[in-house]
Amino acid sequence: MKSRNPFHIWALAAIILSLVLGACSPTAAKKFPTGKFSLSSDQNKEYEFKEDLSWAYYEGGLMAAKGTYRVEGNSWIEQGTDECPFEGKYTWSYDGKNLTFKLDGSDSCAPRRAATDGQTFVLKP
Repeated sequence: MKSRNPFHIWALAAIILSLVLGACSPTAAKKFPTGKFSLSSDQNKEYEFKEDLSWAYYEGGLMAAKGTYRVEGNSWIEQGTDECPFEGKYTWSYDGKNLTFKLDGSDSCAPRRAATDGQTFVLKP
């Protein structure tokens, strides 16, 4: 029976360990989800987020607002609308189904704040 080279065993162990640690790393970037999401407490209110970084907000099936956004880590930044021509910054979390926003700092836009802060939206099938 041949004995194995200890270097090969250590190299294999190092590769496996780096893959495991990389997969579990909290710094692994999460991608902001796209699609249509209904407010968990009121199915008549929806956000739609698109790959082109545009969004639309609907109430009762009618578009109430639209605009663009950018994402910086776990911050979702709405870049302003006709009604509120200044940015609003919210932290976001997503578990694969539920998208939740929380105000990050202050937002002078009362309608945006009411529609977004502390709200959870559920991904529509």
